[in-house]
Amino acid sequence: MKGRTRGGRSWRVVFAVIMAGLVMGSACSQSAREPGAAPTEFSSRQTRVPGEYLITLTAGADYKAIVDLCGRFGIKGTRDLGHDLFLVTLIDDPGPAKLEELRGQSAQIKAIQPNFVYRSSGRDRVQ
Repeated sequence: MKGRTRGGRSWRVVFAVIMAGLVMGSACSQSAREPGAAPTEFSSRQTRVPGEYLITLTAGADYKAIVDLCGRFGIKGTRDLGHDLFLVTLIDDPGPAKLEELRGQSAQIKAIQPNFVYRSSGRDRVQ
């Protein structure tokens, strides 16, 4: 078999490298959760844009559902992203936990989540 040494040692080396990568990856992704953030897998590893939320409406719901849910916090702007998904910017940010609590009281809001910041490691940049 090509690429394999006596006793399958190359497979053990590959396995060790993979395991080391998994351990290092999980250690590097640990960070403190933002105050007021809902305890989700994503919020514990990512930074959110304060006051910005992605809101998904149920089929047949309209923009009024967003106003009913978020109006008390002052809606600075909205952007229709298609497929009943809206990016909503609030003036007074109540935090993800409060909005999730309010979402549970509305049958017209399917989901709400903070707008997370995604960063590139810079390794894939083309110069």
